[in-house]
Amino acid sequence: MQIGTVVKIADNSGPMFVRIIKVLKKSSYSHPVIGDYIIGSVLRTHERKKFKVSKGSIVRALVIRCAENYRRKDLTRLRFQHPAAVIITRSGLPRATKIYGPIPKELRERGFIRIVSLSTIAL
Repeated sequence: MQIGTVVKIADNSGPMFVRIIKVLKKSSYSHPVIGDYIIGSVLRTHERKKFKVSKGSIVRALVIRCAENYRRKDLTRLRFQHPAAVIITRSGLPRATKIYGPIPKELRERGFIRIVSLSTIAL
């Protein structure tokens, strides 16, 4: 992933796709990886009108899946088919009440306990 990449949103907060504008808290890699904060522009939302987030609005998100290889400490490699993120507030809490798809266990080690508890599968 890099700036300009379209990322799927894996929660029920409203947006479906976000285009990355900026990477906030970047890790030692040259691109955003699992656990990095990004700022993005909403490209498409769900059809229901009750969501506060609309098309074109700027949101903060946390990367939960990457399409690039991610190496763990035990030298195994983790890779997903599509990059995904979760919409968060300024304080770092998720806006959603449910997160779809698998979540890597590195998020628990980095302190995102609330996001891991909302997910269905932890790898």
